[in-house]
Amino acid sequence: MIRVHATTVSRTDCGELRPRIIGRLIYGLRRPRRTIFGMDFAGVVEAVGAEVMSFKPGDRVFGMCPSRSNGAQAEYVCIPERAAIAIMPANTYFDEAVACEGAFYANSGLRQFHVGPGHKILIYGASGAIGSAAVQLAKAYGAEVTAVVSTQHLELVKSLGADRAIDYTAGDFTRIGETFDFVFEAVGKASFFRCRRLLKPEGTFMATDVGPWGQYLPLMIWSSIAKNNRVLVPLPPRGSGHAFVEFLKARMEAGQFRAVIDRRYSLDEIADAYCYVETGQKVGIVVINVAAADESAHIAQDSRIGTGPSTSIIHLQ
Repeated sequence: MIRVHATTVSRTDCGELRPRIIGRLIYGLRRPRRTIFGMDFAGVVEAVGAEVMSFKPGDRVFGMCPSRSNGAQAEYVCIPERAAIAIMPANTYFDEAVACEGAFYANSGLRQFHVGPGHKILIYGASGAIGSAAVQLAKAYGAEVTAVVSTQHLELVKSLGADRAIDYTAGDFTRIGETFDFVFEAVGKASFFRCRRLLKPEGTFMATDVGPWGQYLPLMIWSSIAKNNRVLVPLPPRGSGHAFVEFLKARMEAGQFRAVIDRRYSLDEIADAYCYVETGQKVGIVVINVAAADESAHIAQDSRIGTGPSTSIIHLQ
């Protein structure tokens, strides 16, 4: 049992709260079947079962709730010992540790296709939770990264390690005269048909989901039949969460990954956080500080950082 200090509101949460047609068949036709969401968590172990060996009360931990039984947007959450949970990286604040979900989805595609040295990858929507994680992890794997974002986020993605940053508001990013081994569509706002001229003959278009209306499903079926890996939505392997959180911890401790925090809200302000995430304009993660007084007290010591809707993007060091 973990006393939650920080969690997030993500696109996943908003999709379960107000799903589109296909999602309603999964999450509930008239209203959500569940009332507590939230996958990412960071907090302190409050109690453990008699057979738990890896953790003890007082441990500072972070990770992800199991899929479909998530519920970190609460004061306490219970997690199996072998779930996606690990001791927090040293010298990390709770609100800096709730960045697993986006990185988990980003990493599944990068690992599935062995992205690494010699590969060129273009990431569209590189300022979001998944996109900003994909930039950092692709660089950690040794790939050459081109990040596509709006004007105000160019410096952000450069600070995350992108080799090149393209402003999609300044022109058609699909006509830059280059081709890539991978195009990673990280926000669900660009189509395969728009981006296909960016792909090398054997290149792969990766998306983070099947699209708002399931538009990638027929393309995935076509790719499967043709066996060309042209359009895919890579899914994390079942049971891979625990190993991934340990992997991400190592990347954080090595200085190869950091959270990008857009805004912070208290648990009482969570409805406002949902409204903001639903605008589709968030950058990185939106944090919910659950505990009334936690290690996020460092916020008050940094004039760049505020709380609630007025907070600007911050680059955590």
